[in-house]
Amino acid sequence: MSSSAFNEEYRFGSAAWAGEYGLGAAGLFKHKGPQIGYFGSKPLHLDSDAPMLTIGGAGSGKLRDIIGYVVCNSPGQRMIALDPRGELSAISFHVHAQNDEYAYFWNPFGLHGLPQHACNPLDILEATSPNFHADCKFVARALVPVSGAAEGKYFEQRASAWIEALIKADVEGNGQTSLPRLGAIVNLIESGNALWADVLEAMLGSAFDDVRRTAGEMLVKQQDAPREFGSVMGEIYANLGFLDDPVLQRHLREAKFSLSALCNPARVTKIFLIVPAEYLKQLAPILRLMFTGTMLYKARAPEAARVMMLVDEAGQLGSFDALLQAFTYGRGAGIRSWAFFQDAGQMVRHYGQPGLQGFMGSAQMRQFFGVRDYQTAQLVSNMLGGETLEYDDPQRQEAAKHLKLQALQKLMNGEDAFGAMIDAAHHSRAAQIRTKQARKLMTEEEILSLPEDRQIIFISGKNLPPVLANKYPYFSRREMAGLYLPNPYHPPGDRVPVKARFGRRWLRVIREGVPEEYAAFPQYSDGEWAYLEGYKPR
Repeated sequence: MSSSAFNEEYRFGSAAWAGEYGLGAAGLFKHKGPQIGYFGSKPLHLDSDAPMLTIGGAGSGKLRDIIGYVVCNSPGQRMIALDPRGELSAISFHVHAQNDEYAYFWNPFGLHGLPQHACNPLDILEATSPNFHADCKFVARALVPVSGAAEGKYFEQRASAWIEALIKADVEGNGQTSLPRLGAIVNLIESGNALWADVLEAMLGSAFDDVRRTAGEMLVKQQDAPREFGSVMGEIYANLGFLDDPVLQRHLREAKFSLSALCNPARVTKIFLIVPAEYLKQLAPILRLMFTGTMLYKARAPEAARVMMLVDEAGQLGSFDALLQAFTYGRGAGIRSWAFFQDAGQMVRHYGQPGLQGFMGSAQMRQFFGVRDYQTAQLVSNMLGGETLEYDDPQRQEAAKHLKLQALQKLMNGEDAFGAMIDAAHHSRAAQIRTKQARKLMTEEEILSLPEDRQIIFISGKNLPPVLANKYPYFSRREMAGLYLPNPYHPPGDRVPVKARFGRRWLRVIREGVPEEYAAFPQYSDGEWAYLEGYKPR
């Protein structure tokens, strides 16, 4: 069909849904890559190195219908995941060793009795590294982000620069640093302790120009511009206040693992960052830093296997430039980012309208379900586009039939037989013509009322129209039997429902001493392992 003929046929738009044949041709039925949903009863997988974006409202089943499949059934996938409330870790705890994978749990508050592994995300900083200065700046921006708001931008920038200089000076003098050490130095600044003078003296004697300059700036501002000095320190305290917690200090100092484990070619590793949901905003700086450290390590090892960076509740991390950067250029560095937001407004609030466009434009997959707000529904509806709706208009067709009968009656009465025949033929054709009109493929109201088991997926680079897909709870699928443990927030905790050939059955959770061949796995550092009855690992 020529372009003009196509445009005439679909004069109001040609939007349509992807069908089973197109999905198969695009390779989405192959069991490669993370699972993103279902088409009917067929699982959909997307094997790629490009970022993914999911927008699902609160309580829409992000864990139950999407993330649960990824953490419980992704053998061989290196991953660092933000795990609010520890549910991902709890349900998938047993499967990693079965896949010969190490799993580490940064779990400072000891949720659900899961292991508590300490990590120093600053262990990548080495003064002799050619990337040292760039790394320090990247780290400082993760700890003290610059929001861009006009009224506070200057103080945010100075706070970030001061933190950068303090980090550089500590690594230069100590050979390494950690967040607890940084917190201790920050606490010296306005304490009146003579040790702060020693720190300033060391900074003034630094081999790095910017460290010396910053030391001089801090000294002058503290003495001659106390209000400005106080405003900058206020930004630092606001972003690093979490370091006053002794529990966090302990889990950031004596490291049991390094983020570099994700790039270890000898062993596939998964890392879970477990933080109670109510502390997400409070601990956002350290969570941003964990992901930043992962990106830095992966950039140093481009030959290492791809790492997935799964960021649930990404909107709670505030302004996180590194996440947007991971979407825009992380693909080339071997980082596959998957961010979960509750609505489009979260991205606009933290990143502005250009940030929303950056996420949407860089993500290969854009996934929507449980949309609760009109702004997001309007966005999805506009992305779906319009279709040319063709339908029978009974009123027009009946009118044409009536005119045809009148023409035939004239013919029977002998009135202008030739003209009557032409009129009858014309009205006969008119009675069969279907009416075309413009219609959105899905209206905002239809998106807001989308059934709970449905989702809308846009996938770039596969020559696919949008997909109206299904999503089901992981515990309702027979292929997931044995791959998950109880969710601690959904009792009972000693057994789980499993889909059987007919109906479902309940299987007990077996907890016992870990066998010798698995004793070295960090997830079993307490000497106990767990599995489902009838699914003991071999």
